[in-house]
Amino acid sequence: MPLAADPLFRGSPGIKVCGLTDPAEAVACLAAGVDWIGLNFHPPSPRSLTIDRAGAILSACPRPDAAVGLFVDRPPAEVVATCRTLGLSRVQLHGDEPPEDLSALGEFFLIRAFRLRDASAVRAMSAHLERASRLGRAPDAVLIDAWSPSAFGGTGATITASILVDLPPIARLMLAGGLTPENVAARALAIRPWMVDLASGVESAPGRKDLDKVQSLVRALRPVPA
Repeated sequence: MPLAADPLFRGSPGIKVCGLTDPAEAVACLAAGVDWIGLNFHPPSPRSLTIDRAGAILSACPRPDAAVGLFVDRPPAEVVATCRTLGLSRVQLHGDEPPEDLSALGEFFLIRAFRLRDASAVRAMSAHLERASRLGRAPDAVLIDAWSPSAFGGTGATITASILVDLPPIARLMLAGGLTPENVAARALAIRPWMVDLASGVESAPGRKDLDKVQSLVRALRPVPA
């Protein structure tokens, strides 16, 4: 389900803020101009949510359809059950899920995340996407994130610039990894992503969003005309 100004949002990248844990902060992010919010269902993460907590966030939001459910290496049946329970229509796979999982989750808008450590990781990503296409269910968007030995995302690590040179053409490219309100505009200008995705870059603590930083993020990408 593409957004209205696909592949770009109003001439600038779309904005996703991931790892929301507080209903009021989720509402504030959307009010500030964030397009999508991410709800994390990876238990080891400090941003992880229970079903009940995620439901409370969605109940508070004026746009519950803006939510994306993030999962790491969970069985497709579990992902389907969680999303149907909460009414989520977008799924982000952020682990080492095989291409076959995309077919099992075909009813959702699928974001496939890849953590890029080096050029070999880019080649592995390309092979993964080619196999998904052959199986008949390519992802709807591709997110690239920095690799970390300690976590699957939200670390604040930045993708090495040389890795980005080898990226294949991707229509809906989502850029994550070490983005902040201070560097996001320059990174977006250089890479031209369809969307940017931030977690730690707009936080006061893991899972707690700093509204001043969120507003600065939106202003950085969508400055008010003089």
